[in-house]
Amino acid sequence: MTPEKVDIVIVGAGPAGLAAAAVLAQNGATVVVLDEAPIPGGRLPGQIHPQPGRKPGSLKKWSNGAARACALTEMATQAGARIICGASVWGIFSGWHVAVAPVDPNSSHADLPAGYDARAVIIATGATQNPVVLDGWTLPGVITAGAAQTLINIHHVLPGRNAAFVGLDPLSMSTAQLMSEAGANVHGIVLPPVNGLQTELSSPAAAIKTLARFSNYAPTRSLALLGKISGRMSRIAAILYPKSGVAVDGTRLFLRHAALAVEGRSHAEQIVVAGVNSDGMIKSDRKKRWKVDVVITSAGLSPLVELAQVSGCPLIHVSDLGGWVPLHNSRLETPLDGLFVSGSITGVEGSEVAEAQGRLAGLVVSDYLGLLISASVNDSLIECQIAVHAARKKAISFLPNIVSGRDELLRHWEVNRVPI
Repeated sequence: MTPEKVDIVIVGAGPAGLAAAAVLAQNGATVVVLDEAPIPGGRLPGQIHPQPGRKPGSLKKWSNGAARACALTEMATQAGARIICGASVWGIFSGWHVAVAPVDPNSSHADLPAGYDARAVIIATGATQNPVVLDGWTLPGVITAGAAQTLINIHHVLPGRNAAFVGLDPLSMSTAQLMSEAGANVHGIVLPPVNGLQTELSSPAAAIKTLARFSNYAPTRSLALLGKISGRMSRIAAILYPKSGVAVDGTRLFLRHAALAVEGRSHAEQIVVAGVNSDGMIKSDRKKRWKVDVVITSAGLSPLVELAQVSGCPLIHVSDLGGWVPLHNSRLETPLDGLFVSGSITGVEGSEVAEAQGRLAGLVVSDYLGLLISASVNDSLIECQIAVHAARKKAISFLPNIVSGRDELLRHWEVNRVPI
């Protein structure tokens, strides 16, 4: 089959890809958005979490990711963008040939063209969730927090009736609340075991710093204040933290306990936990076993960069951005002429930041394609960049030093950029 010619192919129909598609289509580009998921929105349809900025003790407002995904999809399609789900991009080649195949050969997309020849490509593949590695982590019934959100919010399936969480971050906190409200018994959240893969995640002091980063989600003023104070004196707070845990929005946080193993014959039946010192090291042989039918883990997110690497884009490792990221500048341009990136592939942040980045990418690529009046471009770009920074200040902080991470990346850009 002959490849179809388009102005721009966007890989990823998450908030960044959809926002970019809307801007580009509004500016007159022929836009195709490809995503292997069955519905557009990326992680949005499975997301539900408290909105930031509420006053402690006030009525909690929840962010509805599914509604936002529908709104972004409608904006993009009404502007003229084509969104094709169930389409797997398996390669991006020179001349910006994008190779694609249907995820299901029997689906309605089985007649996809062999690929697309584009003038430019935006990779907006987002991030993937990191699992927690411990004994028994491959048993059926051990899933990630993102998978649990998808099961509940998209498929309306409760993953289990008796749940335990391993790993503290905004994703595990919001998913634990979601499980409780869906009718599950949540034993609580414990830390991962200390090992070479997740040492920082296993420290009670580090966990308390994490809690401090989203202290504005605390249900009372006292807990919000505790979170902020603890962030400054995290090691002392870790030593003083109650062994019985602290309940936050109905979920008990056992930050002085770590998971040692998940046990069961054919599926998860119980989780073994033990007390730890302030450094996360097991301090006694006394162990507890909680009866469970699901163990939900969360060890952060990492940018999904494989497709960028296949395209020939150089990668740079920046820990404060979540790991390996494509080399790019503040305009989301890579060293490869015509290749752009947007969203959490550039560094793990929330959907609000990804959406703002998508609008910026849409404007930058519109300029690249010659669709804009040059006199107004700079002012519009500055406005978009300001919007990205504003979204970053309001959003949930997945990584504590995201701003310094982006500064480090820009230093790499100045040193290593070589147009290809």
